[in-house]
Amino acid sequence: ASRPPGQLRIGRTRQSPVEGAEVHPDCITAYEEASTLLASLGHEVEDIAMPFGPDVVPYFEVLWYTHATLAPVAQESEDVLLPLTRYLRGRGQAISASELIFAQAYLQAVTRAALAALNAYDAVLSPTLALPPAPVGYFEEVEPAENFERQKRFTPFTAVYNVSGQPAVSVPLHWTAEGLPIGVMLAGRMGEEGTLISLSAQLEQARPWAGRHPPIW
Repeated sequence: ASRPPGQLRIGRTRQSPVEGAEVHPDCITAYEEASTLLASLGHEVEDIAMPFGPDVVPYFEVLWYTHATLAPVAQESEDVLLPLTRYLRGRGQAISASELIFAQAYLQAVTRAALAALNAYDAVLSPTLALPPAPVGYFEEVEPAENFERQKRFTPFTAVYNVSGQPAVSVPLHWTAEGLPIGVMLAGRMGEEGTLISLSAQLEQARPWAGRHPPIW
């Protein structure tokens, strides 16, 4: 964190694989301000295309559903789980072994091609979330299937790195007019967490955030 990152090549994109995930103006502002700040610090910033498309989403969902089945829960205790958890487990229990294996193989193949493109950059900048912080209860006020869809539209960028396994950080460089923090995300090459930590420290030094907090604190 105390080592300057040097001049980095940074790709930026606000494309995501989740169809219907529109990026809120506050998140776009955070993204644009971060791009300007990175350029002012001497980094090379350029637009890139996101190498993951909508085709990966159904296969990612297969893994998400099946992961929800891994925790051992007695049948008589299922009713105490959250509705969303029951929904995800139900979907996962209906997936066959061949579907799961194919989903894993598909995502591995897509990730190999994506990493070949992303590795040309020291870091990749995107919004952290597509929307500002959601009010408490926003996800639970609807049926589980819609809850899951809302979560996908809320977090379309972070899921990319769940798939690829790349290190990523979120830095709170922007605040809305209402005082809510808006993050931007930087992802790096496999095993290069040090570059991200160094770059994040540089951003924090240029635009400190540790003292920012709600008036009620």
